[in-house]
Amino acid sequence: MKSSLKIAALLGTLTLIASIDSQIQVQAFQPNTTQNRAVELVNQGQAHAREGNFTGAILAYTQAIQTNPHYTDAYIHRGLAYHDLGDYPQAISNFEQAVQIDPDNARAIYNRGEVRSDMGDLQGALADLTEAVRLNPNYAEAYNNRGVLHAGMGNLQAAITDLDRAIESNADYADAYYNRGKAHTALGNAEVAIADFTQAIRLNPNLAEAYGNRGVLYAETGNKQAALADLQRAAALFQQSNDQLSYEQTLLYIEQLQ
Repeated sequence: MKSSLKIAALLGTLTLIASIDSQIQVQAFQPNTTQNRAVELVNQGQAHAREGNFTGAILAYTQAIQTNPHYTDAYIHRGLAYHDLGDYPQAISNFEQAVQIDPDNARAIYNRGEVRSDMGDLQGALADLTEAVRLNPNYAEAYNNRGVLHAGMGNLQAAITDLDRAIESNADYADAYYNRGKAHTALGNAEVAIADFTQAIRLNPNLAEAYGNRGVLYAETGNKQAALADLQRAAALFQQSNDQLSYEQTLLYIEQLQ
């Protein structure tokens, strides 16, 4: 089974710009048609990204930025596209550009933190996620992912506190319940963890990891029948998603349990 906490999915070249006051003045006098064109280009980029054409998406976002150099969403989306291509330095550059334009943009700071986490800069990621929740105290994704970072650093109580906040901000957040279940598992709180995995499954019936982890806990607490049912469901979902390694590991666990 996968043993690590599952990080939620991540939510874009750097150009020097004028002061914030100058930016606001320039943006205020731009014709609506200019902004409309920039929005249209970002929408085109998003369509390319949904199709997996990240190079085409970057081109569209770049054209949007050329149309309106102060359009923060274009930088954020271009950063996401660079991230999906695995170009983390370019992704961070774009998120930083968005922050230069709008220093209180929690989404840009959050995404920068996510990329820093992917690059192994855990302290930088933690600082960014902390700033994101300061700017937006109800930012469920930031609490969730900061909780995952805390858990990875061995601070499980801080992880649970953050995951509690994520769920308070979004009661339907399946990944947060799943991650909290993992943290409780690490602390030995099997019954609480099972309850969290159950809630995660209720919210996302296709969350294979939740079935797998709940199945393991059922096995460890003596409920073999429930364990086999969960593990078989997890194996089927892993197979459907072409996660061959997790599928094979789950089958092995089933064989050991039977």
